[in-house]
Amino acid sequence: MNGGIGLDRLSLNQATVKRLRLREAVELCVRHDIPAIGLWRDRVAEAGLSSAAAVVRAAGLRVSSLCRGGFFTVADPDGRR
Repeated sequence: MNGGIGLDRLSLNQATVKRLRLREAVELCVRHDIPAIGLWRDRVAEAGLSSAAAVVRAAGLRVSSLCRGGFFTVADPDGRR
């Protein structure tokens, strides 16, 4: 491989295909031989944690990251201001 980064390190960030539900994104990875997926918490919550884990595991994918939304460090509007 000439010292380059191999495709085995390729990961699809779920935000790239945010219109897809988790199962659809996983199927896309499988169809295109992408070995890992970067999940987003809202999509994992939508599918349910156990179901999301089962779908990813059954597809043989690795989870490269679990991203959150919002990027706020304080829960209330006053604190964010």
